[in-house]
Amino acid sequence: MLPVRPMKSPGLIDAIVRAYNLPLTSDPVDLGGSSNLNLLLPGRDRGYVARIYRAWVTPRRLEGIQSVRAALRAAGLPFTQARPLADGRTFLSFADWLVEVEPFVGGQDMSTWAQLKDGMRMLGTIHTVLSGITAPPGTRRAPAANHIDAADVSQTTRRACSAIRAFAASVDEERIASLSEELANVLLSAGDGASMGFPRQLLHGDFWDNNVKFRDDSVVAVLDLDFMEEGARIDDLALVLYYANSGSTFASLRSPLERRQALRELVDAYDSGLERHLSLEERTALPLALARTPLKYARHLLLRTSVAEQRAVAVAEAPELLWALSVAKHPVPWQMAFR
Repeated sequence: MLPVRPMKSPGLIDAIVRAYNLPLTSDPVDLGGSSNLNLLLPGRDRGYVARIYRAWVTPRRLEGIQSVRAALRAAGLPFTQARPLADGRTFLSFADWLVEVEPFVGGQDMSTWAQLKDGMRMLGTIHTVLSGITAPPGTRRAPAANHIDAADVSQTTRRACSAIRAFAASVDEERIASLSEELANVLLSAGDGASMGFPRQLLHGDFWDNNVKFRDDSVVAVLDLDFMEEGARIDDLALVLYYANSGSTFASLRSPLERRQALRELVDAYDSGLERHLSLEERTALPLALARTPLKYARHLLLRTSVAEQRAVAVAEAPELLWALSVAKHPVPWQMAFR
């Protein structure tokens, strides 16, 4: 069951300010976030951000996330460092939640074409470092993630579709279940399982949008490892391609050929940041990983505790199911483009 997103309250703010001895100059601002509560704590300089995790994040998982973040920072990558409490601890317990505080890093969200290409090179470099890190306890599997493994997609999708049919009140909702099951079956028949044989490593899990900050055309911060878990690296790459394809950056690209060519440029930018470059097998499997990506909603849906939340999760991904199905049914043009 999915714990609710933490709520901003005077008691929470007072506990954070006291524990971290912060000079708060005005009321904290909720920066948003679908998973955690992220509070900007204004200070005399740039201030700090308090990240309050949902109750599914255990001390062991947070310690693991901080350990990986420290290793990435030691490799010269732009990851933030948690501010310690007076007693040296790196996070605070409040009610059912864990809290960590880090310096606020302002900047532009990754959105323009130039930023996407630079971001993809950065993701390649991050993956190179992550490939050399043994997953600490609690980090191999995320409680919830924007990733669904090829090994889990059939069973998880079936369970989610069963839940959808239990609340479906329209033909459109029934169609979401039918398209999802068809997509899972087509992926299996098309050979999506090949990715299960690829090396597994830690993945960022949500390398997109406001988790990648730019300033003066350079990446100044990569944030939020909350969805980090182990998987094939092309699954992390596929998530960025999926968001780019469905976002506003590609709005002017109307033909499938233009889309494939643009995404190919992002794949090559990612590859340029890798130490161990993408193999032909990985490039061939990438279109099916891309087509599998919208089924990530099934993991989120199965954690929701109310019909309203389940419906919202399913409806959010529904527009991309037909597109993903077309890719899964006709992967060859995509495979040729990505090669």
